Parts: sequence; structure tokens; C-alpha cells
Amino acid sequence: MRRFIAFFVLILLVATSAIALKVTATINPYYMIVRDIVGDRAEVSLLIGPGQNPHVFSPKISDVKRLNEADLVVANGLELEAFLESTLEELSRKGKRVLLAGESVPPSLLSEEEDGHGETDTLEHSHSINPHVWLDPLLLVDHIIPAIVEALTEIDPESGSYYGENAEKISGRLMYFYGEAGMYLERFRGGVVIVAHPSFSYFFDRFGIVLEPVLEGVGDEPSIQELKRLVDFARSEKVIGIFSEYQQSKRPVEILAGEASVGSGSLDPLGISRADIIDHFRWNLEEMKKVFGER
Repeated sequence: MRRFIAFFVLILLVATSAIALKVTATINPYYMIVRDIVGDRAEVSLLIGPGQNPHVFSPKISDVKRLNEADLVVANGLELEAFLESTLEELSRKGKRVLLAGESVPPSLLSEEEDGHGETDTLEHSHSINPHVWLDPLLLVDHIIPAIVEALTEIDPESGSYYGENAEKISGRLMYFYGEAGMYLERFRGGVVIVAHPSFSYFFDRFGIVLEPVLEGVGDEPSIQELKRLVDFARSEKVIGIFSEYQQSKRPVEILAGEASVGSGSLDPLGISRADIIDHFRWNLEEMKKVFGER
């Protein structure tokens, strides 16, 4: 009987240690990636949930508590989570492992995000780094996923090989998607896409598609004059589609698409309710196909 009890306690200890590692990801794409890398060897939670915009998310006391309890925090950085920056800096000062996954991308591969509306030759713009690097499958494979594996291995060296193997599987599927997407999007190379927010700039740029933002700020809408400029632009340029985003107002895009007689749809940069990061990319590609067609 004592042997049975001792064996049972040992099993409980092993099970407890297997889920002792806690990881918190700020946005859903990193949550999905980390979850599939760690499997059952860590407890992964999502900080910024459905309906919340990471650009303006401000943590509650309960959020800060959860971040403090995590062994690893995976954020994007690059000023995406602007209202979280001081909290993340404080965690780092306390010795908490905080990975700014987006900042694993070399500066030479980062693009600028314009603050302003409409055409660059008629309006003044200010510039900052576009933080939406997770929407480029190659940046994920080459830089972001390896950085996540390295951070996980630092805090859990015994599982390093396991994390690496799972990451390779994810990267392999991403590369397959990249080839599949390239075969379809190649016919649209040089075409112009108008978007409500430049989240998909890295994605479209990867496939040679030019992106023209309608809105650059968070929650702003263009004026009637700016919409008129964009309608004229859409009619004169090789515009192949116009997209809103789930976290942005759809109204300007719907008006513009109707006035310019161009197909429109909606993209989701955060992949809420998607099964995994591959499903996230595939869902957005299918939305693009609905707008672009098979021309």
C-alpha cells in the first residue's frame, strides 16, 4: 500500500512539473505558435483577447498579475503594444524573461508605417516602424520562431530538443503555405491593394503586391476629401482589391469599394478563433481569393 501511495505521489509530482512552466503571449498569433511548440510541457495563456486592439490595449491589475506569474512573456515589441511597454520594461528589470519577438527581425528587414492618409505625393506623412511582422511567413520561419525556441530553451533546457522539433514542423507547414500562396498570388504581382490599416504590408510586399493605406492611425476615418482622392486613385491605378480589418471600421472601405467599383473584403491580422497559425494564414488567403478571383 505504501509503495502504491509513493508511486501515486511520484506520478502527481511528474504531472505537476510537466505543466509548471507558464508562458503568456500578448497577441493571438504568438499564442498559437507558442502553444504548438510547447505542447503539454507548459501552460500558455493569451493576454489580449478577442475584440481587443493591441495598439490601444491597457493592462488591468489582473493582467499585470498574470504577467508577473509567467516564466516567459512573449510580446511583439516594435511599439505594437504601446501601452504595455512600461509594464514589460518593469518585468525585465525584475529579472522576468520577456521576449520581444518582433525585434528578433533584423532592422534591415523592417518597413516603415506611414502616419497620414492617402497618396504620398499629395499629403505629408510621418513614419514609424510597421510592427506587424508576424504576417510574413518567412520572417516567422527565419527569425521569430527560432527566437521563441531559444527563449523557451533558456528557461527549460531539458525540453529544448522537443521545442525545436515542434518548431521545425510548424516552419515546414509555413513554408508549404508560402509556396502555395506564391503560386496563386504571382499573377497579381505589381497590382495595388488598398487597405484600412497596413497590417498586411509585410505579407503583400513578400508577394510583390503594392499596398496603399486608407487609414494609418488607430480608429481614424478619412475625410470626404481624402476619400475622393482615394476613389480617383483606385480608378486610375491597377487596384485589384480593397480590404478592411476586423479591428478597424469597415465603413470607409465599403464606401470606397462602391464608388470605385472594386472588389472588397475583410482581413484578420490576429487570427482570433483560428485553429493554429497555418489556419490563420489560409483563412486570410481565402478572403483574398474571394476578392481577387482567378484572373
